[in-house]
Amino acid sequence: MPVTNWDELPVKVPFPGVEVGLVSGKHCMISYIHAKGGNSTRRHHHEAEQIFCLISGSARVQAGDDPVAVLKPGDVWYVPPHTEHQADYLEDTVAFEAAGPIRLDNFAGYLHEDTHFVDQRDLAADMEREQAG
Repeated sequence: MPVTNWDELPVKVPFPGVEVGLVSGKHCMISYIHAKGGNSTRRHHHEAEQIFCLISGSARVQAGDDPVAVLKPGDVWYVPPHTEHQADYLEDTVAFEAAGPIRLDNFAGYLHEDTHFVDQRDLAADMEREQAG
């Protein structure tokens, strides 16, 4: 079995302030995410389902019709396939994310877009409305 270290993997910057190290097998992939506080992912969806585990920091997240949630260290967030979602990083954050099937558009040289971007949501305002409602 091959062994590598996260520090030896290429880093992708899919969104400003968000760095992702990727490793993939044939059917699943895992990402090691470093995000600077105050940055966000763009709202998007894709075929892959995802399991996101927060290691340190905090993130405000929302997927599909689910309520907005704030993740803290140890929290796990599941995003079903083809479900719009986004994350706002409230402070410097480290997380692991597993996805399957692999998201080929994460890899340099793959020209087909598997990730589809949609209108961004203001998760902080959504959370306030949910709490007031």
